[in-house]
Amino acid sequence: MKTAILVISFGTSHRDTLEKTIGAVEKKLKYEFKTDIFRAFTSGMIIKKLRERDGIEIDTVDEALDKLYKSGYTDIFCVPTHIMCGIEYDKACRMIEKFNDKMKIRISRPLVTETSDYYNIVDIFKHRLTDKNRLYVFMGHGSDHFANAAYPALDYHFKNADMNNVFVGTVEGFPDLETVIPHAMKTDIKNVTLLPFMLVCGDHAKNDMAVEWKEEFENNGFNVECDLTGLGEIKEIQNMYAEHLRNVWGQ
Repeated sequence: MKTAILVISFGTSHRDTLEKTIGAVEKKLKYEFKTDIFRAFTSGMIIKKLRERDGIEIDTVDEALDKLYKSGYTDIFCVPTHIMCGIEYDKACRMIEKFNDKMKIRISRPLVTETSDYYNIVDIFKHRLTDKNRLYVFMGHGSDHFANAAYPALDYHFKNADMNNVFVGTVEGFPDLETVIPHAMKTDIKNVTLLPFMLVCGDHAKNDMAVEWKEEFENNGFNVECDLTGLGEIKEIQNMYAEHLRNVWGQ
């Protein structure tokens, strides 16, 4: 039996964050499971951009699995680094399905899937977001997929943990910026830190969050700082992905 771990990410064309986030998760899994690690992206646009701009070749999920099959691997653990079970996760699962009759494949869950994941994330940030005189606003990607419910649910979990100065918004889903700002304005706090609730710190974090969201908060009287730390850089988040893999390792 020949075993491999295939780490499946949406991907990023920002090389300054690629290895600090996706690469860091991959290294964590390599260290924990002592198994061959391979990389695949679900974004064809990013794969194309990296190839044409930098000469970097990244496999799609089905390309990676085909190579693993032809190389004699029989036991594959797929680790989606997606935030939730949304569009990109569904796409990855459809690609994986094609190989179920060729290899034994198990898939671990994305970052925010089960109720315990919400509690773990709140606990991680409870020890990081400690200034009660500051608002912390996470920016997630968001989606029209029903899994977008993860974002308002996470916001609720922060409030349930008495972290009433923490808000969760999204670029392309609910709650959006126009929803978050009025709630922020109901507080007496004028200092805000914006943070990406994304694995990598790419276009959305550097442009939507650090430019557009920052300006909008400032236009509403807030003093704004930006924390450009992708979730993949945080060791406790890396541990969550490792724990999710551990849950299917013996199956």
